[in-house]
Order: sequence, then structure tokens, then C-alpha cells
Amino acid sequence: MSKPPVIRNLKEFLEPVLEPGVKVLGYKSSFLTAPGDNYGSTMLALTVEVTSATGDELEQLPLVAKMRPTSEEFLEIFQIDVTFVKEAAVYSQIVPAMIKLQQEMGLPDEETIDVFCRCYNTRVSLDPDSDKVDADGVMLFENLKLAGFITEDRRKGFTRELAEFILKKLAQFHAIPIALRLLKPEVFKSSVQKFLVKIDIDAGLSEQTIQRMLTVIEADLKKAGVKEQLIKRLLERIDDCRKRQANLVSDEVNQYCSMLHNDLWVNNMMIKYGDTGKPTGLKFVDFQLIQMDSLVRDILFFLLTSVSDANLAHSTDHYFNVYFEGLRFHLARLKCPNMSQFTYQSFLEEINRVAPRELYHIVAMLRVVLAKKESIPEHSELDAELFCNDNLVEEDYYRKLLLVVTIYDQQGWV
Repeated sequence: MSKPPVIRNLKEFLEPVLEPGVKVLGYKSSFLTAPGDNYGSTMLALTVEVTSATGDELEQLPLVAKMRPTSEEFLEIFQIDVTFVKEAAVYSQIVPAMIKLQQEMGLPDEETIDVFCRCYNTRVSLDPDSDKVDADGVMLFENLKLAGFITEDRRKGFTRELAEFILKKLAQFHAIPIALRLLKPEVFKSSVQKFLVKIDIDAGLSEQTIQRMLTVIEADLKKAGVKEQLIKRLLERIDDCRKRQANLVSDEVNQYCSMLHNDLWVNNMMIKYGDTGKPTGLKFVDFQLIQMDSLVRDILFFLLTSVSDANLAHSTDHYFNVYFEGLRFHLARLKCPNMSQFTYQSFLEEINRVAPRELYHIVAMLRVVLAKKESIPEHSELDAELFCNDNLVEEDYYRKLLLVVTIYDQQGWV
């Protein structure tokens, strides 16, 4: 069993952001996530021993540390020097700009966006002049689990009620950058857009691995019972998606262009429930892949990878409407100009235009979402070839894959 990486100079890193007088004495750590639940980073649960501000008591501060992945292959795949910096910027630059806009528009505290957890501090290295993320790069967050938030089972996904709750929060997440771009373009460029650099997530993969993945996708489609003619159209569409991705082609800059989470699946959301069992809180985590594109991508990726609704194939319009009503509400609250351009018809047109471009992202991710937990080795043994293994998935994966491509076919997106 591999040991958690060491966080050096924690005292110097953490003390400046704590209450004056609080001293860091030491810490203990363990892996926070199981193999298969996080690939682009190493997540640690920390218990930091500190003195109280008065110095007369010992206290424990529970935190989460996010560090680069230990796998050399995943360091390349996830392009850590870019993605780690993106996520750090979310907390240091983007969130403050989003909250400031809401405050300037007179929104009360209870309406302020609350899907971000507290980030205590970030660094890429112990060398202050370095822009390369090394083994000492770390972000420190509040421990959401101890605050009552849980991660749902990725293989079970979200219920209809939870999906509606999340879509309303996602609408606010998208609305604020749209309003900021239209109301304060210079602030948007300097505090948000500069960090939304588009990357090719496949750039770190060898050509051999990419071809192996495509071969597996084709075999999976056949095993799922997809008809040959549809498979041909799907593979052509996937090839087009890959070319756009490799050439860093962005979606059209229109009213539906916003900051995307770009990886919004079960494991990147944490839910808090009230005494009645109803969801009362939501946190989005893992902002390594943020980019500027059509908000349709986040909606479809979330719905088709993470929602378990037996009637999903016939309920997409319902979910689209739930989201769109939330988007219009939050844009209006922010006094967004040109509200007349946000019509449900234009939104549906945007979905039909952008959905074909999101197919590869969704299909490629399903193996990760529905991977058998027992088939994934410990942290030190993870590699990209694992995702091509036939033993990784079971029948629920093939059912989900068939559902996704059936929806794409029915909607005319392929």
C-alpha cells in the first residue's frame, strides 16, 4: 500500500491564512478518495494540530489537500502545469470576481453563489519564482465531508429530484460569468477569461493509446447492441469531435457562452441533506478543466453521465426547461442586458448546434463513471491502459452507453 505524499513547510504555508496567533504544530494524513474516484490529482485528508489563538489550547483543524497525481503518465495526461493553475485561479481570482458582481447588483447574502468550498491557500512549488507544478504543489480546502456533504455513488447517479436541484445551481454558476462578460468586459477578461484556456485533454496520450480507446469504443457500441449504421455515424461524429478538440476549436461566442466546469459528473459534486432528506447544499469540486464555451456542454455532460432517471430518454425537455428557467432568473437578478435574446427557442437551437460536439467527451467518460470499484488498483498502479480493460465495466455500462447514443439518435444530434 503506497503512502500519502508529504506536505513540506505546512506551517509556513498555512499559518498566514489562519486567525492571528494560531500556530501549526504538525499534521497527520491519509488518502481521501479510493482508486477510481479521482485520477487528475492526489487527494489527502489532513488533521492539522494547531494551538488556539490564545495559545492555551490544542485544537484539530480538518482539511483536504489536493496535490498532483503520483502517476507519471497521469501527470502528462492531465497537463498539470496548466490544469493545476486553472483550479487555483478559480479560488484566488474567479470566485471573488463573481461574488463582487452579485454584491454590486444588490443581491442579499442568501442569494450569493455557494457552490464553491473554502480554499485556504494554494502554491505550485516551494520555489516562489517557479511556474511549474512540482511535488510540493498543493491546495488546501475545508473538509466538506465533516461539514455534512457527501459524494453519491457514481454507479447509481442522481435521482430526478437531485438532478433538478443541481441544474438550478448550475444555471447560477453559468449566469454570473455571462453577466460579468456583458456588464464588465474588462473585469471578465482580467479575472476570468484569461484562466479559461482551452486544452486538448488527449494531448498527453500516445497515438497508440488513443487508437486503442477508439477501438474499445467501437467494440463497446457493438456489445451494447447499437445498430451498425448508427455505429458508423457515431464514429464519424466522434472523429469530428476529436479534430475540433485537437485544433482547440471553441464554440461560437454568443449569449450562451460562459465559464464551464467541463467535468461535471457525480464525483465532482458533493451534496448536503437536511433533516427531511431533501438536498439543502451543493458544492462543485475539481475545476482543473474549466474553459470558455457553450454552457450546453456542461448540461449534457451532467445529464448523460450522472443522472439515473428511468425515463431520461423522454425527459430531456423537462430538464432543459428546469435549467433554462433558472438561467433566466439569475440573469435577470444580475440585471443582465439584452434579456430578450435569452428565449427558450434560441436555447434549444443552441443545444442542437452544440450537442454533436460533446458526444466524444460523454462517451469516453462513461467507462470512468461506471468502472467497477474492485477492478481498479491502488493509487500507485493507475495508468491510462486500465480504461481499455474489458474487466473494468459491467452490464450497467453497456445499458448507459446504449441510452446515451439512443438519445443522440432520437434528438438528431448524430
